[in-house]
Amino acid sequence: MEHLSAWLGAGVVTAGVSAALLAGAGVACADTDSGSDGGGTSTSDSSKPAASAADSTTPDKPDSTPSKPASSVGETESTQDDADEVESPASTGEDADDADDAEPAAKPVKRGTTKKKPADVDSAAATVAKPAGTPEPATSEAAEAAEPTEVAPEAPAVIEAAASDVAANTKAAPTASLVSARALMAPAVAPPAPSLLGIVGSVIASVVVNVGSIALTALQAVEALASGPPVLPPGSTVTVRDSWITLGNGQRIAANWYYPEGDTPPDRLVVLQHGFLALGPMYSYTAANLAERTHSIVVTPTIPSNLFLGDDHWLGGAGMASEIADLFVGDRTALTRSALDAGFATRYGLDPVTAKLPQKFALMGHSLGGNLVPAAAGFLTLNGGAADLVGVITLDGVPLPGTIETALARLADYEAATDHYIPIREIGAPRNLYNSTSTINEALSSARPDHFNGVVLTDGVHMDSMRGGNPLIQFAAYVAAGFPTPQNPPAVEELAARWLDEWFGGDPFVGDDVLIPGSTFDIPTPKGTAEATVIGSPLARRSLVGPFAAHAPTDIPPADALLTALAV
Repeated sequence: MEHLSAWLGAGVVTAGVSAALLAGAGVACADTDSGSDGGGTSTSDSSKPAASAADSTTPDKPDSTPSKPASSVGETESTQDDADEVESPASTGEDADDADDAEPAAKPVKRGTTKKKPADVDSAAATVAKPAGTPEPATSEAAEAAEPTEVAPEAPAVIEAAASDVAANTKAAPTASLVSARALMAPAVAPPAPSLLGIVGSVIASVVVNVGSIALTALQAVEALASGPPVLPPGSTVTVRDSWITLGNGQRIAANWYYPEGDTPPDRLVVLQHGFLALGPMYSYTAANLAERTHSIVVTPTIPSNLFLGDDHWLGGAGMASEIADLFVGDRTALTRSALDAGFATRYGLDPVTAKLPQKFALMGHSLGGNLVPAAAGFLTLNGGAADLVGVITLDGVPLPGTIETALARLADYEAATDHYIPIREIGAPRNLYNSTSTINEALSSARPDHFNGVVLTDGVHMDSMRGGNPLIQFAAYVAAGFPTPQNPPAVEELAARWLDEWFGGDPFVGDDVLIPGSTFDIPTPKGTAEATVIGSPLARRSLVGPFAAHAPTDIPPADALLTALAV
């Protein structure tokens, strides 16, 4: 118990000394002056509570002591003499002991009063040694001198132990505090001067960004002028109209709306997203054929491809994917407004006030548009719009690093929570210059090994899915990416239309059981028969399924008689 009290006293004193040092030089000077003051405050602080120790250090007290009873005058003078010796800078702990020895043995209380220690040490030690329940003494100095505190018999030993422990602690505390103060007051290290190479690099980067932004904006302006409005295929029964879509961030993007024939409004909606540096009208044949084949409203937004804009609201940005996903939340006000501006109500004889777009929808994207549509599907699982998404098709998709993986993870979590599977399928070409960085086939096969995830067309090219009515734009695209075989572009539309019909019909699992990765099948088209290879890793699947399927328990060979006899 004595050691516990001593450690508690030491801790309190250490905290007090540290706080005093951190408080600044002004408080430290005040303590020094009061320690050398020989006025009426010379009574030992060991008989005071911690609160009265601060009073005893007040520098502006008068030197004359207040009136005291005659019986305490002698004690006060003796105490003052001893205190002067203790508080002298040259005094040590041995001097204090000598002063203690000078006191009569029959007066332990006076010895405790006469023994002088630093104010904070005595105050904390007295606080620890004071028995529980002892009433607080009066803060008046006259009362303190006249009424010495009653100390338990073991109090002197406790006080000495606390003082000896504090001596070591208080010696190191000023050093740590002064080091901290010096560190705080030390001048900040000036940052290194920029190097010539760094300055040149910054200038070059700024020039590249600004020139690149201007070049891409000018290029897309020329493309828009050259491609013109969307052109329908010969003999098409589809109606196409133009409007704008205002996104949640205030950005406006152009949109082409394709309405299939008939007086009844369709109950299907498909978003077809163009690729990098392309425009919506460049896909007019593809969009019109899908609208006619699936009896769906098809919309082709035109999103800027300028990656130098400084934000993520471009074709490959996550911000744009999030904005597209938000179009399908709630009442779909922005999307409906755009459709009405493009003649949706007029085309089907609807009341513009009550007209609504189809609730169920699908997403399709070519090239870098194959980055946007799976990313939007992932955001739809977060904003509540995924319940109406029937599926996603990527057309030789080239997602940016991490996009497809993040989307598939979000779709997996959504499926686990709702039991709603949303398929993502790829219609791609063999490895080429434009899809060389794509990992979509590997990501789909890894995340969904038990599902049919799409195909690669034999002899396919990157532009198989981009078909429009402008011969100049179409020729330029084929020169850049390769001329397709006649059967592959219609094969893309045939596969996409078939999958959309199945998904909108409520079956997203067609092909999961019969289309094994690595297998091939034919796609008849008016231009000939195309060949498709199911994406995935057939070797991995055979290594896991083949050996176990070939050896049933009934096929275990009979035991050899000779070996059996030897074993026995």
